[in-house]
Amino acid sequence: MSKLKRYRKLIISVLMISVSVLIIRFISSIDFHILNMYLQRMPSMFLLVIAISFVGYFFSSLGWKLCMGEEGMNISIWKIFIIRHIGEMLGAFNPTSIIAGDSLKISYLVKSGISTKIGLSSILLMRMITVLSSIFLIVVSIFYLIFSKFGNGKTFVLFLLIALVMISGFLMAKYLLDDHLYLGKTLERIKSKTNWSFLTSKTIDSCYEINTLASDYFKHHKLNFLLAFLLLTLHWVCGALEFFIILQTLHVNISVIDAISMEVGVSLFKSLGAIVPGQIGIEEYGNKIMLDVVAVKGNEIWFVVSLVRRSRQLFWLSVAGVFFLITKRKKFTLQ
Repeated sequence: MSKLKRYRKLIISVLMISVSVLIIRFISSIDFHILNMYLQRMPSMFLLVIAISFVGYFFSSLGWKLCMGEEGMNISIWKIFIIRHIGEMLGAFNPTSIIAGDSLKISYLVKSGISTKIGLSSILLMRMITVLSSIFLIVVSIFYLIFSKFGNGKTFVLFLLIALVMISGFLMAKYLLDDHLYLGKTLERIKSKTNWSFLTSKTIDSCYEINTLASDYFKHHKLNFLLAFLLLTLHWVCGALEFFIILQTLHVNISVIDAISMEVGVSLFKSLGAIVPGQIGIEEYGNKIMLDVVAVKGNEIWFVVSLVRRSRQLFWLSVAGVFFLITKRKKFTLQ
C-alpha cells in the first residue's frame, strides 16, 4: 500500500510540474495591455457565469432526485441541492476524488431518511446517466465539427469516429440497462479467462449489483430515466454556456456547439487529472487545448477564461462551506 501511495505522489508531482511548465510558457507570451482590457470586462461576465452555473447545478440536483425513485419524493430539491453541492466540492478538492464526496452524500441522505441502498443506487445511476449524456453531446459536437470545421478530406474519418462513439454509447446502454445483466456476465467471463487480479469476486458482485440496479430502474421508471437524462444533458449545456458567456463578452465569435465541444473536452481533461486536488493546472491546460480546437487564438483570452472559471469554482467552494455550516444545525432534517 505504501508503494501505491509513493507512485501516486510521484504521478501527481510529474503531472503538476509538466502542466506548470506549459502554463508558464503560455503566460510568458501574454500581451498584458490586451489582458488588462479583457479583465475590465470580467465583473459582468463573472455574475452571468455564477448565474448559469447555479442553473446547471440545479438541473443536476433535480436529475439526482429523479434517480431516487419514490423515496426522492420525501426530500426537498433544495436539500438535495445542498447535499450534492457539498459532496461535489469535497470530491473536487479531496485527493480521494469522488469517493469522499459520494460517501458524504450518502451519509447526509441517510440522516435525512433516505435508505443507504437508495442513496448509493441513486448516485451510481446519476453517474451512469451523466456519462451517457456526455456521449450524446460528444456525438453532437463531432457532427458539428464535420460540417463547419473540417474539409471534405477528413469527413470519412470523422464519420467513422461518429459511428464508433454511437456504437460505444449503444453498447454502454445495452450493457448497463438490459435485464440480462450483460455487464456482470461479461466481466465474469473475462475473469475466468484471464485471472486478472483486480477482477476479484467482490468486484464482480459489485458490477452485478450496479447492473441490476440500473436495469431495474430503467425497466420500472423509464420516464424518470429519460427526464434525468435530459436534465443532466442540460447540466452539461449550462457548463458550456459558461464558455459561451465569457467568450462573447470578450467579443469572440463562438457558437453554443463550439462551447459544448469545449465543455466536454475540458471535462475529459479534468477526469484524467482527477488525482490532482481541484485539478489545478489540469483544467487550465484543458482550456488551452480546447480553445485551440475551436480556433480561438490568444493566450490573453485563455488566461481570462481560466481565471473566470477558477474564480467561479472558488465562489462555489465558499458557498459549500456555508452549506456545510447549515447542515450542522438541528433544523437540517427531512422536509
